[in-house]
Parts: sequence; structure tokens; C-alpha cells
Amino acid sequence: MLDFWPHRFVRDLDALDAVLLTAKLTPCPHCRRTGMLIGHGLLWGYAERGCETVVRGRRLICSKRGRRTGCGRTFSVRLSNIIAGFTVRTNTLSRMLTAVTLGKSLRSFWQAERPLGLCLRSGYRLWRRLLCAQPLLRTALHSKAPAPPNDDSQPFAQLFAHLHSVLGTSDCVLGAFQHEFQRGLFG
Repeated sequence: MLDFWPHRFVRDLDALDAVLLTAKLTPCPHCRRTGMLIGHGLLWGYAERGCETVVRGRRLICSKRGRRTGCGRTFSVRLSNIIAGFTVRTNTLSRMLTAVTLGKSLRSFWQAERPLGLCLRSGYRLWRRLLCAQPLLRTALHSKAPAPPNDDSQPFAQLFAHLHSVLGTSDCVLGAFQHEFQRGLFG
């Protein structure tokens, strides 16, 4: 239902504040009424490293209080380096994808760079999620450009090359994917 909403993912906190400033001018993604959206608080979550809480996004509501005729439904706008439901950020997952593509084992990468409090099993679960999301990522990338020719037989190496050909040489290609396509990594 959020197909036409222009900002499901934004790059930084300034852009997140700009979403709030333009909310009144944007139609609700559910009922499509303009002028009913208001801020409904920040989305907070744990930082990837450490135990403090950080801003992960902003929540908006289509208000139906008073004389407003909104639908009363809420939706979220997230930072593009956030993976919904996970403390691990897209840059860690991008570095993991890079390391495995270059031949490093998943186990050695995760033991060296894992976020505090997460075990090796968490790294394998994230890798499995990325593996299952690979067809959706490839389909979205193919809508922009065909896959570049690649002699590598490893599927993630081909996906990595396709990500870089479409999104450029960003340090965090998975965050750039979420921002460019305005959709989450895992669905």
C-alpha cells in the first residue's frame, strides 16, 4: 500500500526531519487524503555497538481527531542504514557480503566484526535471510539495469557486481539499495 509514498527510507536525521516538515503536503499512503498526516513520535532502537538507544526512524499518523477526516492509520519512515527488526546495520551486512565475496569465511568475518552481544548463530541467520532475499534484490536491480557480465560462479559475487553496477561504488550498497528502491532488504 505504500507504493506511492516518496519516503519509506531516508539517508540521515536531517532528511528525517524534512519528512515531518512536508508531511502536511503529502497524501496518506493508505487513504490518499492530503493534509491529515502528523508526526507520531520517533522510532527508537538499540545501537549496533553498545547498549544505548538511537533514533531509527519516525512514525507518522493520518489523524482523524477533531474535524479531521483521516483514516487513523500509522506508518514509518526509517533511516536507510537500518534493517527493520534487527540491531545489525546495513553497513555491517554490506561488509559481510564484501568479505564473503572476496573469499573470507562467514565465521571469521563475524568473529572479527560482530556487534556486541550477538553470537555466531546470529550471523548465520542474517546470512540465510540475505540468501532468501536474493531473488527480490535481483528483480529490483534488474528493473534499473541488466546484470553485468561476470565470470564468477558464486551467486553472491554476481549480486555484489550487480549492486555496484546499479548503485555505484558506495561503502554501504545495501543501505543505498534501500534508499534507491524505497523497499526493505528482506521484503
